[in-house]
Amino acid sequence: MKVWKACLWMAAAASVAGCGSSNSGSGSNTPTTPVITWSTPAAIVYGTALSATQLNATASVAGTFTYSPAGGTVLGAGSQTLSVSFTPTDTTDYTSVTKSVTQTVNQATPVITWATPAAVSVGTALSITQLDATSPVAGAFAYSPATGTVLNMAGSTTLNVTFTPMDAVDYATATSSVTLTVNGAQAAGTATIDFGTAYQTIRGFGGSTAWMPQLSTGQTNALFGQTGSDVGLSMLRVRIDPGGEANWGTEVANAQQAQALGASVIATPWTPPANMKSNNSTVMGSLNQASYADYAAYLESYVTYMASNNVSLYGISMQNEPDANVSYESCVWTGAQMDTWVANNASVLTTKLIMPESESFNTSYSDPALNDSNAVAHIGIVAGHLYGVSPAFYANAVSKGKDVWMTEHYLTPAGAEPEISDAIAAAEEVNASLTTGQYNAYFWWWALDWNPGGGVTNYGLVDANNNTTYYGYALGQFARFVRPGYVRVNATASPTAGVYVSAYSGNGHTVIVAINSNASSSPVDFVLQNATVPSVTPYQTTATGGLQAGTSLPVAGDTFTSTLPAQSITTFVQ
Repeated sequence: MKVWKACLWMAAAASVAGCGSSNSGSGSNTPTTPVITWSTPAAIVYGTALSATQLNATASVAGTFTYSPAGGTVLGAGSQTLSVSFTPTDTTDYTSVTKSVTQTVNQATPVITWATPAAVSVGTALSITQLDATSPVAGAFAYSPATGTVLNMAGSTTLNVTFTPMDAVDYATATSSVTLTVNGAQAAGTATIDFGTAYQTIRGFGGSTAWMPQLSTGQTNALFGQTGSDVGLSMLRVRIDPGGEANWGTEVANAQQAQALGASVIATPWTPPANMKSNNSTVMGSLNQASYADYAAYLESYVTYMASNNVSLYGISMQNEPDANVSYESCVWTGAQMDTWVANNASVLTTKLIMPESESFNTSYSDPALNDSNAVAHIGIVAGHLYGVSPAFYANAVSKGKDVWMTEHYLTPAGAEPEISDAIAAAEEVNASLTTGQYNAYFWWWALDWNPGGGVTNYGLVDANNNTTYYGYALGQFARFVRPGYVRVNATASPTAGVYVSAYSGNGHTVIVAINSNASSSPVDFVLQNATVPSVTPYQTTATGGLQAGTSLPVAGDTFTSTLPAQSITTFVQ
């Protein structure tokens, strides 16, 4: 009797097995929780699919495991949680249970493919021929030495690349290197021009008349003419006044005059109309998203207006310098906003869309649209400016089949007004833009000397008396002779220290531009390949100015020799 009472108390308190319980599995009325054994799995690399190597939990009883994430899932880099739900076969005596472990996923290192480049000769400038690394992962390559570096020493040199993936979470930065053989120096002062190796097509050279009054006939001829000391521009960049058609007359007149002399015209807005913007002002602020379609229609109305006045726009920009922080006409955009506008609204334009015209060629303003399949087809020209930066090759734009244009820059003279040293500096920038940057077009800022009222003259290509300035001579050495449709060909970038050479061909002509930045003359032998050139005529700019033709030089055995004067720019034309 005492034993029964004790057993009854214990059963009521804890349902202890052996005290009259009717549970035949565990001997208890309460189901048992199975024991799950699951060790923290070893770290994996991004890209590894989950498998039984990680999803390998075991239980103390029979049952079914359900994992989350499931097998075959590829996890992002970082610390990730793996969970399992265990359902026992015997659900009467055992409960379901869950367990979690932490899976470390390390960043993957992108694969870089970079074949050892063919040997080059001393004096060769590095280009995409040597700097051509690729990766299956999207990202940007930064080379050292950089594109355009002239190799002046024979021997072996190491080329390095740092690859920065766009997906910086899952992929780590990667590096690679190759060895380039630089063969012994060719004869000092020898420039080899290979007309059989072509690079980019040149669209032209231009300047801007933004905010300027209407050009006179004399100014137009000096800028766009092709005789005497005329600059020979082949393009004009005009401003789209936000006040609308009532204020567009001056620029349409400038465009008509330029077009009459064979120039192409592009147009750029510094701001949308104020009523479309977040601050209802033409200064700073941003375009209201609700006005995106209206803005596209506004730009197309400018195309239509110019066409009604017999000006066929080559292209139209969506914004001048979206990254500028200024106190004049302006509008702020982000790269994402530009991408959205281009993808959803640019299709209404009936001419080429130019974008983003960043003040410092900041590619973050154009990369989103270039990488967006819904936007990239609407982009005609990728453009930027060179304020604070040097010309650089834009691989992403070129790989998408886009022209790359430099649409605004100017240099401040070292002295009171431009002189030959300033012309040399300008010519070197144009040369680098065409060779290192491989740009298809180059625009000076204001076409004329211009003082908009701030007391400081911005020096253009032609002065107030219609005379070509030193900046005009520098640009004219290219613009007059390298006409739209010509292509740049291979040339020894720097045949001797301080001398820079580029070459072009088109329309049955060959053109070689040689810049001597030295304080002394430099004799150069020009060796021509894959072209029949009987003679060349030099056009020279020195300390005395000028763009006049010199005495024709015969080409014998595909070679001619010229002594480049100190501080000079010489263009040899056939």
